[in-house]
Amino acid sequence: MTLLERLSQIFNPTNAGDWLVNKGLNIVIIVILSIGAYLLLTYVTRKLTRRIQQIDEENDSQFDLRIETMRRLVNTTATVIIITVAVLTILSEVGINVGPLLASVGVASLALGLGAQTLVKDALSGFFIIAEGQYQVGDVIDLEGVTGTVENLTLRSTQIRDLAGFLHFVPNGEIRIVTNRTRDWSRALIDVGIGYDDDVALAEQTLKEIADMAQNDPVIGPVILEEPMVTGVEGLDDWQVRLRVMVKTLPNEQWGVQRFYRQQIKELFPVRGLTLPYPRQEVVLIKE
Repeated sequence: MTLLERLSQIFNPTNAGDWLVNKGLNIVIIVILSIGAYLLLTYVTRKLTRRIQQIDEENDSQFDLRIETMRRLVNTTATVIIITVAVLTILSEVGINVGPLLASVGVASLALGLGAQTLVKDALSGFFIIAEGQYQVGDVIDLEGVTGTVENLTLRSTQIRDLAGFLHFVPNGEIRIVTNRTRDWSRALIDVGIGYDDDVALAEQTLKEIADMAQNDPVIGPVILEEPMVTGVEGLDDWQVRLRVMVKTLPNEQWGVQRFYRQQIKELFPVRGLTLPYPRQEVVLIKE
């Protein structure tokens, strides 16, 4: 019996009542059970994720982000399985023989598999990215020329939100080199220039005073892991002698430390008589 004939038989007024009582009720039960399975899956994975994240007793740690990434992957995969099983069961209840359908799907899958090598490559790359913990949701990474925060990670692709708010989708199979800016710890690099006539020792002493201020600050201090280090003269540029400060911080906290240092440098250096150079052009007039 063809699908059209089967549908005509179902919606025949003489058979519609019997069909609704018998098959219709079964289909409603299947839909309800599928929705219940999805809700139960979501509830269990969230509860289990929270329990596991409490192991390290630290909020928003790398471990927590990795567990959250795994939860999203499990939810996505299980949802696809629930929908597939529900659709096949409903088709069987309607009276459609799903055996030939599954066989045809298998043949089609084999044919598509020969042309779906890229999809398989993406999935394998995504699996190893997640298994090795190269990056998780919430990490700031450099990926294929894009810098931003990982918003979602699946077997198929990685979604990155850049500073301008644009969302980039990068297939995992295309990823070759990843730079994770927020793994384990970060480092704030602050470069500051002074005039060639300024006292370098005074500038270094001022930077050390700012380091003490940062460590004692109630907001900045807790994110600093080690004592800030003034490395000294890092360059003799066109208009300035360039000094550098390096500060080891908690992951993804280097930006706030850099802003704190720049603010204090802008306020303290002029008070100490230190020049903050800027590009300029000197014109010398020679009178003949």
